Amino acid sequence: MSNITQTSTPFQETLLPSKAALTAAFVGKKLTDLRTPAAIVDRSLFENNCNIMAEKTEQLGITFRAHVKTHKTTEGLRYQLQAQPGGVTAVVCSTLIECWHIAKSGLVQEGLVKDMLYGLPCGVDKIQDLQSIADSIQPHAVLRLMIDNPGQIGALEAFNSKTGRTTPWSIFIKVDGGGKRAGLPPTSDAMAELIKKAVSSSAVEIFGFYSHFGQSYASQGEEEAAAFFAGEVACVNSAAGVALSLGAKPAKPFTLSIGATPTAHAANQSNSGDLNGKLELHAGCYCCLDLQQVATQLVPLSRVSTSVIAHVISLYPHRSEAMCDAGGIAMAKDLGPIPGYGHVVSPESAVGWELGRVSQEHGTLVRAKGEKGERVRHLELGEVVRIVGQHACMTLAAYPWYYVVEDGGDTVVDVWVPWKGW
Repeated sequence: MSNITQTSTPFQETLLPSKAALTAAFVGKKLTDLRTPAAIVDRSLFENNCNIMAEKTEQLGITFRAHVKTHKTTEGLRYQLQAQPGGVTAVVCSTLIECWHIAKSGLVQEGLVKDMLYGLPCGVDKIQDLQSIADSIQPHAVLRLMIDNPGQIGALEAFNSKTGRTTPWSIFIKVDGGGKRAGLPPTSDAMAELIKKAVSSSAVEIFGFYSHFGQSYASQGEEEAAAFFAGEVACVNSAAGVALSLGAKPAKPFTLSIGATPTAHAANQSNSGDLNGKLELHAGCYCCLDLQQVATQLVPLSRVSTSVIAHVISLYPHRSEAMCDAGGIAMAKDLGPIPGYGHVVSPESAVGWELGRVSQEHGTLVRAKGEKGERVRHLELGEVVRIVGQHACMTLAAYPWYYVVEDGGDTVVDVWVPWKGW
């Protein structure tokens, strides 16, 4: 590992479209006047979703960490941070470009962001860049890292030794609760060895334990999601217990960070006793929502704040299908319990059509199965339909900007420009 080259984020070279130019060009236009496919955010719904989550965590007495990976915008993050009651000051990012944009956005200097977690396991080629981010947000905020391999700690030790850094890196240890994405099983030998390495190292200090139950997306109702929530709590609590048994002496109680949007919606206090730390809830898609979240039966379709508009570009009456210009790139190719790649939600008279097949730029609209689909009217060539997709995080990633409406309207009131790159 001694030959690892430290890479940097080309932040200055990542030029984004001009928000001023976009708002001048598009604010006041009707959605039917826009080139499609286009991503739409209803900011009234977005803000309401943020407030609902803030109110829930306030009632539970649990702190919250807002994930920015779904929308990747300063405007959206501001709504997450200023959600009422109470507000949020901790964030988690999936990419270093997100970290850099938050650091440069003014949100840190305003005191809105005080705690930033880089949520991927720490890449050993990115340590110098992480140091630069940490320097840029001090003294207003702290940067924390995610660790799930002893080699990452070794790389941090080597970096500290080489650069003269004496301050330990604040770390979360990632716990695998069965999803097999990142992290280690809480009571495994591998977890014990990782914790021993962390406890004995002067380069890191354990801030807490973090788990994400992506499997909770399969929930069918609050009871199932609550069971996944209980599993998350048990997962990180067990890992923290191992750390305490191995001699860890945290200056403050460990932060036990748990969550995915379904488990965040189903969070409760029934499993909050006898903890080896304090609970923190994290989620990202909660502010946008999508068909995958609707399928959990924890949120209604009426709360989904993001959608895509598309033009109907061809008709195939002989097979009761139509073609729109939102295909696999515009909508993503993720699926879920609800059939199709997306469902038409507007105009109301076209509800009952779904995006049944996609290729790169082609979106095939089919009539949904059942009475609603059989009775839905024919689509017209050139009309604009609004589609809610399966997975907002993947769908929004395709767009250079989002057109913003409010209160279910069809007039553009703002334009948000998402951060691009890694």
